[in-house]
Amino acid sequence: MATKTKTKSKTKVSGQAVMDEIKSLALLTGGVVIGSISGKMIDKILKVDPTITGLNVKAFVRPAALIGAGAAGNIFLKDPNMKLIATGIGASGVLSGVKVVLKKDLLAGLDNFTFNGISGFLGEPTVYREPVNLSVDRYNPDLPALSSSKEFPSRDESGEYALEGSPVFFEII
Repeated sequence: MATKTKTKSKTKVSGQAVMDEIKSLALLTGGVVIGSISGKMIDKILKVDPTITGLNVKAFVRPAALIGAGAAGNIFLKDPNMKLIATGIGASGVLSGVKVVLKKDLLAGLDNFTFNGISGFLGEPTVYREPVNLSVDRYNPDLPALSSSKEFPSRDESGEYALEGSPVFFEII
């Protein structure tokens, strides 16, 4: 909780209080990440099949273990920083429980990452990409051939230019 001091209608927030808040948020986020990684390992060890429809008992082990670990950490740990990490682990259990019950992942894609480019730690992430065909057929229009004749149109008996069959050139001045 940030410490505020009042001075003449202005409220100041100390830098130490801001850093404490950022630290607590970082510890909670770290707990959620640790819980997601641990849950992924639990699912991998138990070989949980996410494609099973209906009630999947193995899928409930992950949220139960994470919520239990978070609650035990909050009860037995004395260090407030460790309690924040345990709270994050419990929150990760709640999120995975929602995923099991609703069949919808609230944090889709956040727990499928590699550590600084090191793949194979938790298995290869599965990403489906539809093949894209970027080739375009060449455009060849069917245009009539142009003549390069330099003949000028001739005048007929009335003095008009004959436009039939011969190209017409106009000069714009």
